[in-house]
Amino acid sequence: SSGINAEYGEVVAANDRRVQEHISKAQGHIEQRQIKTNKWKPKLQQLARENERRLEKMEKTLLYEDVAKAGEKESVLFRKMRGLESDTRKQGQVLASKRAALEREGQRGRTMAQNQLRTINENENQLAEEVAKEEAALRQLVVQRDNAVTEYRQHQTSLKDVMKMFQTMTSKDR
Repeated sequence: SSGINAEYGEVVAANDRRVQEHISKAQGHIEQRQIKTNKWKPKLQQLARENERRLEKMEKTLLYEDVAKAGEKESVLFRKMRGLESDTRKQGQVLASKRAALEREGQRGRTMAQNQLRTINENENQLAEEVAKEEAALRQLVVQRDNAVTEYRQHQTSLKDVMKMFQTMTSKDR
C-alpha cells in the first residue's frame, strides 16, 4: 500500500513539474510580447501624431481652396439670384393678369350656367305639370275602362239569365 502511494506521489510530482514548466514558458512568451509591444508603442504614437499633423495641414489647404472657390461661386450665385428676382417679378405680373382673366371668364361661365339652369328648371316644371295632367287623364280613362268592363260583364250575366229563362219557357211550350 505504501509503495502504491509513493508511486502515485511521483506521478503527481511529475505532473506538477510539467504544469509549472508550461506555465513558466507561457509567462516567458507573454513577457516577450509585452517587451515588443512596449518597444513599438512610442513609434506608433509618433506616427499617429505625424499623420494627425499631415491631415490637419491637408484640411487647411483644402479649406483655403474651398473658401476661394466659395467666394467666386457666391458672386455667380448673387448675379443669378438678381436675374431670377427680375424674372420672378415679370412672371408674377403675367400670372396676375392671367388670373384676373380666368376669374372674369369663370364669372361669365357661372352666370351663363345659372341662366341655363333656370331655363332647364322652368322647362322641367312645365313638363312635370303636363305629365301630371296626362297621368290624371290616364287614371280617369282606366277608371272608365274598368267601369265599362264591369258593366259589360253584368250585361253578359243578365243576358245569359234571360237566355236560360227563354229556353226554359220554350221547352215548357213544347
